[in-house]
Amino acid sequence: MSLLPRKFVACLLLACIFVLPSTIQADDPATPDFGDVVERGMEMWHVPGMAVAVVSKDGVTFSRGFGTTSVEAGEPVDEHTEFAIASTTKAMVVAGLLMLADEGKLTLDDPVIKDIPELHFNAGIPGETVTVRDILAHRTGLPSTDFWSFFQNMPLKEQIERLRQVPPESPIRTRLIYQNTMFELAGLLIERTSGMAWQDFLTQRLWHPIGMQETYGMRGAIPAGKRHVKPHFYVDEKVTVTDWDLPAEVADAAGSVWSSLHDMSLWAQFLLRGGVTAGGDRLITETAFAQMFEPQQIARPEDFYPTVELTQPHWRTYGLGWFQQDFQGRMINFHTGSLSGLIAIIGLDRANDKAVIVLGNRDHAEMRHALLWEVMDTSTGESRRDWNQDVFDLYAKRAAEGNKTWEETQSKRLSKTRPSQKLDAYAGTYRSVVNGDLVINHSGKDLELKTATQAFPVTHWQLETFMLSRPEWEFREFISFKIGLNGTVDSFELFGDQFKRVKTEE
Repeated sequence: MSLLPRKFVACLLLACIFVLPSTIQADDPATPDFGDVVERGMEMWHVPGMAVAVVSKDGVTFSRGFGTTSVEAGEPVDEHTEFAIASTTKAMVVAGLLMLADEGKLTLDDPVIKDIPELHFNAGIPGETVTVRDILAHRTGLPSTDFWSFFQNMPLKEQIERLRQVPPESPIRTRLIYQNTMFELAGLLIERTSGMAWQDFLTQRLWHPIGMQETYGMRGAIPAGKRHVKPHFYVDEKVTVTDWDLPAEVADAAGSVWSSLHDMSLWAQFLLRGGVTAGGDRLITETAFAQMFEPQQIARPEDFYPTVELTQPHWRTYGLGWFQQDFQGRMINFHTGSLSGLIAIIGLDRANDKAVIVLGNRDHAEMRHALLWEVMDTSTGESRRDWNQDVFDLYAKRAAEGNKTWEETQSKRLSKTRPSQKLDAYAGTYRSVVNGDLVINHSGKDLELKTATQAFPVTHWQLETFMLSRPEWEFREFISFKIGLNGTVDSFELFGDQFKRVKTEE
């Protein structure tokens, strides 16, 4: 799941942290010295703790915990340590819907409004045409609405009400646009058609039958005393614990699940076996299971992962809960998971009966991609890449490009300008029909913007434009105020949305 509009630049500086490996079990490693590959990546990306496994449908090739749950008096990571699996949750939600489809409770080509009749889309998206398949394949054409969950702590009921105000970015079924609210709707579909909350349905019908006793629908469901990681950022050459992205008691079908390496290995094996448990019980019919991995939407390079620059696929698609591409002549299905300070990735090479799981506790540690391709790469000798270095260099290059763009923006800044009003005049509550209320406070020499969950320093940039920032995220965004005909501040533009000042009598 996204944390912010992706306009901030990650700082990628080489430094080392102490990495303490904690062996879970290790048979034949995926590649020679694979554990060393993991440790090197952790050093490069400053990851405090990580759990990594490589499995086949009936065996474990590599499984090991590394480092610590927290830089603040943490514990060693082991096989049963809980990690946020974030958006890798999505494939589990898809599995739940496929089970319900097998029972005749719904079909993937049903209109979503059949079971969620209160749902209305913008006039640019005829609601009766949006199917269950569309929302699972991120092809509704809607832009991201992550602001609702991560900044406004907005309940799904209110999100549904506001969806009618969100104009599409592309026509339906023409573009892959990652949309977390649609998977929240998928969770609601499970509830409406099964009579159970999505996380309870998955617990009873999917996780426990597979043997996943250490998987929970939300952080608050983790039993007291159960070892779990804390989220971390790397800022100013230091790894620090950061705040949680989602409240403990929020069960969000787009990505609130927590699990262990042990359980995620069982999940990966279940997928490699085609929907069959280790005991031989088929939970999803072959026909339904096959739909999970059928390409549903072609993806543009810019809508995919930057690592395509290295893997050079001939095609890129999204299935149902899976990003897909070709690699060395094989189809690879994979999905990342990202919450503030926490990362995950799971990748499947179904043709070669191989899966990799990577769980970590440092924000956007993209070494997860290096480990994915390290495992999937079947080349040998001089033709084999140093995936750690190449992925690191790729993201370092992107960071440098971002820094150059920022320098160019700074060079165009108008100097020696002042806002037309005293700072007190900008303070107040501002409202958007899409994103709700935001509050501007005057604090000291600067302004502050408050969402339901966050506070951002706001400093003057030029004329009526200010800069919204969070240095620890290396995040910057511009907020432009508009002065009305009566000479007072009446609105501002932020994230491409218009927020109008709420009059005191309102």
